[in-house]
Order: sequence, then C-alpha cells, then structure tokens
Amino acid sequence: MERMWSGLESIGVIFLIIIVGFFFAYKKIWPDNTQGGLSTVVIRIAAPCLAVTSITAGFDRELLASSLILLLIAFLHLAANFLLGKLTSRMLRLDGGKKTIYEVTYTFSNIIFIGLPINQIVFGDEGVPFLFAYYIVILAAFWSLGVAQIAAAGAAPHGDGVRRKFSFSPSRIFNPGFIGVLIGAGLVQAGLHLPSVLDTALGYLGGLTVPLSLLVIGANLTIFAGSVPRITADEWWIMIGKFVISPLVMICLLKLFGIEGMPFYVFLLSATMPCHMQTSILAQHYQVESAYASKLVGLSTLISIVTIPAWIGVIHAMM
Repeated sequence: MERMWSGLESIGVIFLIIIVGFFFAYKKIWPDNTQGGLSTVVIRIAAPCLAVTSITAGFDRELLASSLILLLIAFLHLAANFLLGKLTSRMLRLDGGKKTIYEVTYTFSNIIFIGLPINQIVFGDEGVPFLFAYYIVILAAFWSLGVAQIAAAGAAPHGDGVRRKFSFSPSRIFNPGFIGVLIGAGLVQAGLHLPSVLDTALGYLGGLTVPLSLLVIGANLTIFAGSVPRITADEWWIMIGKFVISPLVMICLLKLFGIEGMPFYVFLLSATMPCHMQTSILAQHYQVESAYASKLVGLSTLISIVTIPAWIGVIHAMM
C-alpha cells in the first residue's frame, strides 16, 4: 500500500507542474510564443542530452549483450502497438494530422518520465536495468519513426485535402534526439565514459526535459479551459489501447518467450504507462494538432492515476 501511494505521489508531481504551465498560459503571464520556445529547447537540446546520459548511466556492454531477448520483446510489443494504431485509425476514419498524432500516441508510451519513478518505487534499483532495456527500444523508435511521422505531417499542406505521407528524409530521422540515442549506445558499446565536466553539463541540460515538457503540455491544455472536454471515440480507443490492450499483448509476448521474475514484472508494468509526453512537444514544434496531442497526454496521465495502481495490484498478486 505504501508503494502504491508513493506511485500516486509521482503522478501528482507531474500534474502539479502541468497546472503551473496551464496557469501561466491561461493568465497570459508569459509571452505568446513561450510554448514554441520551450518545445525547441526540449527537442534540440534537453532531450538529446537526456538520451546520452540515461543510456550511458543505465547500460554497460555486458547488460546490453544479455538483454537481446528483452530488446526483441520490446521491439515486438512496439510493432504490435504500431500496427494496432494503424488499424484502429483506419477503423475510426481519421485523416491528416489527427491520424498521425493518434497513431504516434497509440504506439509510444511514457516509459521514462512516469515509468522510471514508478518502477523504482515498486521494484527498487533491481528493476532499473530491465526498464532501460525496454526504454532504449522505445527511445530509438520514437526519435526516428515517431519524429519522422509527425515531421512529415507538419510539412504537408494544410486544409487542401492532400494526404500526408510518411517520409524517410534523413534530416527527419537523424534528428537531435535520435543522434543522442546513437551517441549514448556508441559510448556504451565502446566502453567509453564521458569526461566528468561534460557528463555533469549534459545531466543538467537533460534534467530540463521533464519540467519543460510538462509546462508546454499544461500551456497547450488552455484550449479546453472554457469547458470540460468531451472524450471522443478515438480518445477512448487510445485509453483502452494504453491501459488494457498494451499490457495484455505484453503478457502474451513474455509468456511466449518464457520470461519470468523481475524482467516479467518490469516489462508488464512498463506496458501500462500513459501516452509519451514528447508527442505533445513534437506536435507543438511541427505545428501538428498540438492541442489534440496535449489532450491525449493529459487525459491518459490522469486516467493512469487509477490504472497504474490497479496493475501494480495485479503484479503483486503474481509475485
């Protein structure tokens, strides 16, 4: 019970920072372009630094080599979510930027900003390496596939019926965030360590990612300040996908590969996380349905206050 309440406290901290962003934007305390400036800092500076420091701190060559099966499971789970997102977006007849944001939010979850503190609270330091095995796949895919999808939607003409297409432009795939992933993985594989001064500087810059991201999400949610937002069919599907379908798919994959013990519990809990908050930042940066993305992130995080403790209870019953 104590761990469950600690998990709720972590989510509460996230919402308090979102409320600060909402308040400052709603009261017009900061300039109109503040959201755009903050999202640029996150995308081009903070997130790449976080990628480097989190990978070099969470992995070594031995752990990277021993985690191949777990990496495969994480990839298969991601692929299943990607296909389900595509399937349900067609079923719901979404198009344009909304279709892109729906598919990206269905595919990617908030593994590090909510998943890391929750996993540490529930499993302690023992579960952290397994979380990073899951996280590195999500991180690499999000900063390549996810960014490319949203960037392509942002580059397409608006309002003229032109279908937005996925683009494999090198400048979109090898963006700052993904380059940070490659640098971090390369350092681990080479057995190299960053100089203390550089590592500390990157740590401080990477530490900006979470608070700035949450402030932007809160600011974007001011569009719903006039009334309680109605939850549409596509938003319900996202919530069902995140909190019911995703963990069930993960259980099937873990059972299929015979994974037991701590890796099983960490991967299962990680599969219950809400929408990836960086989707909202990218949507803001590329001007693709940023209000819709923020609503999905905020709504899923709010619902996770109930669903995460429920899944923690299921996991404790399994242990």
